[in-house]
Amino acid sequence: MLAYSPLAQGLLTGKYTVEKQPMGARRFDSRFQKSGLEKIAPVMSLLTEIGDKYDKTVAQVALNWLIFQDSVIPIAGCKNSEQVRQNAGAIGWEMTEEEFNQLEEITRPWLS
Repeated sequence: MLAYSPLAQGLLTGKYTVEKQPMGARRFDSRFQKSGLEKIAPVMSLLTEIGDKYDKTVAQVALNWLIFQDSVIPIAGCKNSEQVRQNAGAIGWEMTEEEFNQLEEITRPWLS
């Protein structure tokens, strides 16, 4: 499976929060509205916790999680060279099986 928009249009980067909602077209997407951001907050918290442990960004942890799934190939977009470097930081390290399983468990309600 190809994961198009694996960072959910910026949602899994930490850029948007209940306090810092997007402007433009994203503000009409329910995932970026207050209720959607509240729903994903536990996922973001765990991504942050894992990222802090490995000195990685939230986006790098999210991409790493996808990379190490057997049947998923994430296609991460980028707008500039800094985002290319950030995306590259998703490879070359592995979270523990326990951390991987925690992400699997916590994302189930968000994906349904």
